[in-house]
Order: sequence, then C-alpha cells, then structure tokens
Amino acid sequence: MLIYLCWGIASAHGQLGITNPVHNQVMQRNASGTATISVTAYAHYPYERIDAALLPIEGNTNGMQGQQLDSRQLKEGFLHLTFTASTGWYKLKLTGFANGIADSAVVDRVGVGEVFLITGNSNAMGLPGLGAKDASSNVVAFNALNKTLNTDNITVAPDGPMPSPSFEVLKNDVNIFPNGETSWYWGELGDMLFERWKTPVLFFNTAWAAANAENYRDAASGKDAYNLYVGKFWPNRQPYTNIVNTMRYLTSQTGVRAVLWAHGENDAQLGFNEEQYFEGIRTLIQNSRRDSGYDIPWYIARNSASNQLKDPYLPVLNAQNRLIALPGFNAFQGPYLDTIQIPRPASAHFENVPGGVQGLSLAAAAWNRSLADTALARTPTLQPAYALHAGVTPSRAYPGASFNLPFAVTGNAPGSLEIVAELLDAQGEFVTAVGTGGVSPLNIQLPSNLADGPYRIRLTGLGPVCPGSISQPVYIERALRTIEYVNAIGVRTDGADVQVVWAVAPVPGLASMTVQKTTDGLTYQDLETFAAPADNESGVFGYPDTGSGTGTVFYRIKMAYTNGSVAYSTIVTLFRDGAPAPLTIFPNPVMRQQFYVMPPGETDATCRLFDAAGREHPIHTSTREAVGLISVRPHYALPAGKYILQVTSEGQSRARSVVFY
Repeated sequence: MLIYLCWGIASAHGQLGITNPVHNQVMQRNASGTATISVTAYAHYPYERIDAALLPIEGNTNGMQGQQLDSRQLKEGFLHLTFTASTGWYKLKLTGFANGIADSAVVDRVGVGEVFLITGNSNAMGLPGLGAKDASSNVVAFNALNKTLNTDNITVAPDGPMPSPSFEVLKNDVNIFPNGETSWYWGELGDMLFERWKTPVLFFNTAWAAANAENYRDAASGKDAYNLYVGKFWPNRQPYTNIVNTMRYLTSQTGVRAVLWAHGENDAQLGFNEEQYFEGIRTLIQNSRRDSGYDIPWYIARNSASNQLKDPYLPVLNAQNRLIALPGFNAFQGPYLDTIQIPRPASAHFENVPGGVQGLSLAAAAWNRSLADTALARTPTLQPAYALHAGVTPSRAYPGASFNLPFAVTGNAPGSLEIVAELLDAQGEFVTAVGTGGVSPLNIQLPSNLADGPYRIRLTGLGPVCPGSISQPVYIERALRTIEYVNAIGVRTDGADVQVVWAVAPVPGLASMTVQKTTDGLTYQDLETFAAPADNESGVFGYPDTGSGTGTVFYRIKMAYTNGSVAYSTIVTLFRDGAPAPLTIFPNPVMRQQFYVMPPGETDATCRLFDAAGREHPIHTSTREAVGLISVRPHYALPAGKYILQVTSEGQSRARSVVFY
C-alpha cells in the first residue's frame, strides 16, 4: 500500500515522474534525421537504481535506447538526461528499483520529425465549418488560442511569454496555437508528409485574419497596425508579436523546419503595388529573425487571387517571387495557390465543399508538392542548442517568499548563459518573472500579491530566448508563514513494515531532519534523525519503521535549523486497519486547537464550525497539511466545550460533533 503527497506528477506510484517532454511532443530532426530528446524527471523515493528507456513504437524500426542515471541524481531526486533519436514515435519510460520494488513513469508518445510554423492571413489561419478534416495520429498541435475578439470587432492577443504547451492529435475542430482555427488544410498536409517521410508532424499557426503587408511591416517596426476593415488598431503590435513570441517560446524549444507563409489576397484586393508588398514582407521576415534571434527558413506561397479578384495579381506575385530570389535570404518557393478553387466559394476561403470542389485538400496537395525532398535537403533546420532542467522546489510557500531553485544544463549552452525564472499559473500561463542569474541555484522571489493556488517555474535562457522544462508545482497559500521545503512525503507498506520516504528542496540553514510519528494525533515521538543535504542541494530520504503497530499512525518530518528554529512537513497518515468512515474527526476530543476530518470523497468540501448556541466561529481549513485529510484550525483559540462541524460536499451538508478540551 502506498500513501503519498506528490504535487502534479503522474506515474505508477507517485514517487517517480516526468515533466519534460510532454505527451505527443515532436522534436525537429536535423539533416541526418536525428534530434535530441531532453528529459526532466523527479524521484521521491530512495531508489537504488533508475533506468531510462526510449522505446520505438507505432512501426518505428529504430532500436531501443537505454541509460542508467548516476548516483548523484538519485541522491538529489533531480533527474536529467538526453537521448539522440532518429525519426519516428517513441515511448519514454523511467523505472526505479529498490527493496524488491519497481516503480515507473511513462510518456506514452514523443516524436522526432518535422515542425512547421504557419503564418499569413485568414486563408492560412482557417475558419470553422468549411470542411476541415481530421488528421491521423501522426499530426499534432497545441490545442489552444491566445486571441479574443473584443466589442469593437478587433482581435486582441497579448505580447508576452507564451504558455507551456501541451499537444494532441490534430482533429478537424482542434485549434493550432496561437491563432489557427480548426485543422484547416494543415492536417491533411501533415498526413501527406507522413506518408512520404514516415515522420511525425507538429504545427504552430500564427496567421492573422485581414492582415496585409503594411500591417506586418508596421507591427514589425514597433507600431500598432491599423485594421482597414474595422477602422481601429490591433493592440500589442499584433499580428507580429504572435510570430516572434512563438519563435521565442515554442519553436525554439521543439526546433523547427520552416515558416510556411500563405498570404496576398488582401493586398491584391487593396491594389498594393509590388514595392509595398516586397518591402512590407521583407521587413517582417528580417525583423522576426532579429527580434527572435533565430534565422528560420521561410517557404513563400505565390498567392494573390480571391473571390473578389479572380485573376492573378502580378504586383503581389512579382514581390513574392523577388523575396524567394533574394540572395542569402533563406527563403524558398512555396506552392502556387492562385489556380485553386477559382472562383472561391461564398466564404471567400478555400473550402471542402460537400459533393463539390475540395479546395482545402487541393491546397494541402499544393503545399505537399512544394515541400519536395530536394527542397528540404537544402533547407537548414533549427534545433535547440541546449536544454534547461528545473530542480526540486518546495511543496508550499506564501506570497512574497524567497527560495533557491537548482538547475542543470545539457547541450551546448553559451559560456555566459543568462537565465530568467518565469512563474506560470495552473493553466501554464505566464504570470511574472521571479528571478534571474546564470549560476545554480537561482534565487526565486515570489510576488507578494499572488492568489492561492498551484504555480510552476519555467527556466528560460536569454540571448536568444530558449525555454526549458517547467518545475513541479509550488502551492501558494496566503495563510502560511513559513516555506514547506519538504517537496513530497509518503509511506509505503509491505506487510508489517513501513517505509517513510520524503524529498526535500534545498533548505538554507537546515541542520537536521527527524522522522516523527504519533498514534493519537497529539504526542509525536522521534524515530531517527538525518543530516541535512549539502547547501543548495535537494535530497531523497527513507526510514524503515518496523514498529508501526496497528490503528492510525501519523508521520511527519521535523526540520531543525542552525538558528534554533523548527518547522514541520505535511503529515502523512497510515490507516493500519483500513481507512475510517468519511467525516470521522480525529483526534476527538481536540486538545491543541487543531483536528482532522476524513473527507467525504474526492470532491472539494467546505467546513463551518458552530458552538452549542449556534454561533459560527471562523476556521482555517486545508487539504495540504495532511495527506488525504482536511485539517481544521480555528482562527482564534476556542474555550472548552462541544461544537458542531458542518461539512458540505456536492450540495449535501452533514454535521459531526467535536469536543474541545
């Protein structure tokens, strides 16, 4: 049996988990067909050995790769390694061995293949309801949007660090972050590329409806662009900043083959001349490379016709051809789209018309032809030069707290790497920067105005921006007064034997840790004392309790500091004779103004405390002070007497008596 506190790690037993890579992530392969897969993981059990394996799946005929992690990583509970893998899908598996047990953590799918960044106008962005098709499982995207339409009919998207991504198969109604709506024709293109190259495909889409060359030039030059159709400015230098920030925060981490540029209809309808289009898009491409720090190749579609202007518009086509022909510009010829589905349907976009012309499929086929094997052979790819791995964090902290976060670097990082620590919320969205530096550990300074909830830290290298893995969650709780450095604590039973295990983040001034237990919830006894980890190091520890006895047993870790102060970890509870019934209160009677309640289920529950006269007394409740229990503590010391605890869950309220001594 295992009872364990472990914030945000999915694994077989909660004591071993992987935060990077994430499920369905694809890494861009190089000219040799290989890519580096960087792994960040955490162990919360004192394993004797941890094996890492990269297993080919889904028809991948490459061999299995294996590694064994070194003893220092096992001791610290902070795991980081890399694999060099060839084209295809893989399963990543870590297995920890100790005392006759084997725990595992798995990322079911990670790919080595092709990554593309799409941009242009609405005919590259996509629109719902026009016949987009499901892609196969070999084509994936980040299913999210970062834009909204305000009351003035202006599209608004932020200019700031992108969220940490997740990936899923590109079904017809899946968005392609940050701007793409539906799979459009890109899902079909991805499947065509897979059929030719047997490679996973990942898309990002920054295309922007109604944006012309002048808009892109202005935004790339530091000005807000003017939407002619609405008569207002797009804020935040859009649509340019979505392109640059995707390069900085997403394709820099996965690598990328090229930008796929599909654009020109708006400019033809507006009568732009050749020089306007040429200078506008050249400025966009040049400035995106300067501002992102990445010289990504561009494939430029020849595109000018529309439902309003059915014939090709030579000034735009000539400008597109000039961009492709610029010496040393790293731009390549994309498809010629002006012959596809003319006249266009009433939607004014490509469309797979039921029983009619399959415009989206034809556009995908055109792109597939332009991305020929010979073209890709001369296209330099971008791959991450290095990877940043965030170390072990405290489990809980309070707004305004400060702590140290160790990190590791793998790959070829610059000699003087500058790193910024970025705080992400529960949805992976950027909140604020919380630290900078170049040497491990980084000092993290939390803002004083954070709301309660789980947060993660992403370490991002600068010059150019290259984000690393995200940390385990740190739960911010305003009611706390000290940082809980014990990252995870648990008990594991094997018959009568109990193994108490815990992981601890780097703790300034820590002298020792003592395992304590109680059977009555009141009086704790010391079991064994351990020396603190070395300065700025995390650690994993275990203690075998062979005298746990019967009934309910509480364990915790006492943290003794060199300045004489003491703190305690979250409590982990072992129910030797089975868990008590829901809403059981213990200890009861209450002697120290705090007690615990067995929750009624997995759902959230709220608690209220009343005295015998019906007066309510304010209480603090937490599900994070004791694993699997609700802790209840009055805001003010209560006199002895009988009280009623009311617990409400799923709309149902139940009452229990509790006596204070």
